[in-house]
Amino acid sequence: MSAAADGILRAVSRAELVYANVTDERHYNAEGAGGQPIVFTFAVPGRALPFAVVRQWKAPQGMVDERFELVSPTGKVAHASPPRARRMPGQMDLTEIVDRVDDALFPELGVYVASFLIDGEVQGQVEFQVVFQAAAEKLPKEVEEGFRKTDVVWIGTQRDGRDDVVPAWFAYQKGKVLVLHATDEKVGEQRIPGADDSTDLLIISRHKYRDTRLERFPATSRVIEPSSPEFDQLAAVLADRRRDRHGPPAEAVARWKQGAVILELTPNVG
Repeated sequence: MSAAADGILRAVSRAELVYANVTDERHYNAEGAGGQPIVFTFAVPGRALPFAVVRQWKAPQGMVDERFELVSPTGKVAHASPPRARRMPGQMDLTEIVDRVDDALFPELGVYVASFLIDGEVQGQVEFQVVFQAAAEKLPKEVEEGFRKTDVVWIGTQRDGRDDVVPAWFAYQKGKVLVLHATDEKVGEQRIPGADDSTDLLIISRHKYRDTRLERFPATSRVIEPSSPEFDQLAAVLADRRRDRHGPPAEAVARWKQGAVILELTPNVG
């Protein structure tokens, strides 16, 4: 039985970590703190689906700095929470803290270790597993409607807490957003910020014809090179979608092969 399952955790005198768990948000909503210690991702490396980090403390009365680190199977810190000042009511009371995490990027699958720290010292650890989940071919109805009723979305990344996005034409099919990204400026096509060095991108979609509300989706990017067997088929879908294309689709696809890739984006909407 894992430490997450039976709540047996090592502790030091500064504070006692009575119980801890890292579990997919859906498991947490259905089963509470005792949900299966598992986290899902659509791609590796890639952003995980939202999950909950639960811990129950007994600590002396007063203020402490509390945080956690999620360590990959190869020993690297994949995600860490910022230190937060917490008021502990005293050793006789149990303090439960639950964080919802929706921005963790995991570099590999396998068994991870969650370390829980008080004032910079590790008080306990539990294990959880990061596993692959195939993305659904259909997104929620309102999300698909947003993509199908607009010609342009904003795509890019976040840098230092600020959006770095550009308007981009795209195609939508089977739960994926397809977008062309120029690797050679001579091709004269759009370039997506962050596409060359990150698998974690941001999509912002506006609801056309209905209101001006914006929807924001983190998305996992898979790069499809011109040499890939998939390129021609997906490029044909994009060429069909291109409103201001000059000449037959085959000419556009041939030009794109000289200096562009296709980004297949999987919106992370659970």
